[in-house]
Amino acid sequence: MDEQVGSGRHNSVGEYVRELIRSDEKRKVQEKLEALLMEGLQSGSPSEMTRKDWDEIRAEALKQV
Repeated sequence: MDEQVGSGRHNSVGEYVRELIRSDEKRKVQEKLEALLMEGLQSGSPSEMTRKDWDEIRAEALKQV
């Protein structure tokens, strides 16, 4: 940690730790996204998305925001 701070890349040990936490969270989100994409690819034959499908996806996304 001291080496990272001493290199000038980080202003403090706390800043370095926060960057490590953010990087770990980003990695976990990426892994989850990849797993969901693989699940989708393996879920069977593709089907065409309809306007109704997109409307439902948007509505669900808005509820979560």
